[in-house]
Amino acid sequence: MTPITGTVHRRLDAGALRLLADCKGPCVTMLIPEHHPGAQAGSRKTLVRDLIQRAARQLAEGKLKTYASHLLASMEAIAEEGETEAGGPGFAIFCSPRVLEVFDLPCGTKKSQHTGKPAEKLTIASHFDLSPLVERAFVPQEFFILGISRKHLRLFRYGNGICQEVPLPPKVPVSVEVAGAFDQPDHDLENRSSSGTSNGSMRAVHFGTLSDREAAGEYLYHFFGIVDQGLKETLAGGPLLLAGVHEEVAAYRRAAKYPHILESEIHGNIEFLPVEEIAQHAVDAAREHYRRAGRRVLAEYREMADRSRAMDDLNDVLRAAAAGRVHRLCAREGIEIHGCMVPELDSAHAVTEDLLNAAVVETLRHGGEVFMLPKDQMPASHPAAAILRY
Repeated sequence: MTPITGTVHRRLDAGALRLLADCKGPCVTMLIPEHHPGAQAGSRKTLVRDLIQRAARQLAEGKLKTYASHLLASMEAIAEEGETEAGGPGFAIFCSPRVLEVFDLPCGTKKSQHTGKPAEKLTIASHFDLSPLVERAFVPQEFFILGISRKHLRLFRYGNGICQEVPLPPKVPVSVEVAGAFDQPDHDLENRSSSGTSNGSMRAVHFGTLSDREAAGEYLYHFFGIVDQGLKETLAGGPLLLAGVHEEVAAYRRAAKYPHILESEIHGNIEFLPVEEIAQHAVDAAREHYRRAGRRVLAEYREMADRSRAMDDLNDVLRAAAAGRVHRLCAREGIEIHGCMVPELDSAHAVTEDLLNAAVVETLRHGGEVFMLPKDQMPASHPAAAILRY
């Protein structure tokens, strides 16, 4: 039997999820919740050992006895690692006949419906249990946040739950005042906004002559245009999240030409918010960006004139996904739909498996997009809605 190979404790992102989707079963998935030293929940090492013992019993009782020792020997080594005992974020163990991977879980992994705390989970199936992790892996993980204010701009770098304020680039004026604009411009005044290599030595940018009624809005428009241009090199094509009061954020969107601004926003003035609070707002905004995209796909599915490319029967969706036909899939989050696995995919020989998860994994395996949506946003009678490639 081919030796198991893998990498220990990487961060689970979209690329890693697609690699896991491509693994052949039988697949053992263990989801281990976050843990804080001294918490009353008990040792995570004990929990991992318990899950491994449960996996051993399930494998021994089924048709996978020949895989049991091969799979479990590698997982038992994980239980003895020091990182398993230490506190920290949750992690997941993925083990198949040829792969062993341990990933730190993104913030916000599924919690128990009974306790409200992160829940451990063991699954032995033909596919890895990836559905609970799809949203967290596919939301934007790293981006910049621009705190918009005519009086004081702030720039933050967000990455995997951590937010840090960073200096504005030299070409970006910190405020309208620094840019050289005036609240009440003279009719005949050639108003100028500064830009250049530094706030102290910036060349003038011509605004033009405006009426008193138009001046304030036009100054703001040009100021935001200067900021947009000055940020371009720093952003380097990555996502940008806007934060601020609605009127100023809307004005920035009108002036900006940068193509990678997230649709979602952080509402309200963040000038005096601590970075920890801004980070939490960023998590929520990133999730909303992902869900907005999913709602657009669902609306497209509902409005498709060619219904031969729209599918919502789960068994049909699963077969289409396995054939590489599913282009985009919307699935109801937080549920499992158990049934008999289609024979050509059945590597676990279980009585039943989660068919919804299988459809999600097969879609990812063949390069499709998956959007996990809250149950109140999905059709009541169907847990999945697929747009087919053909």
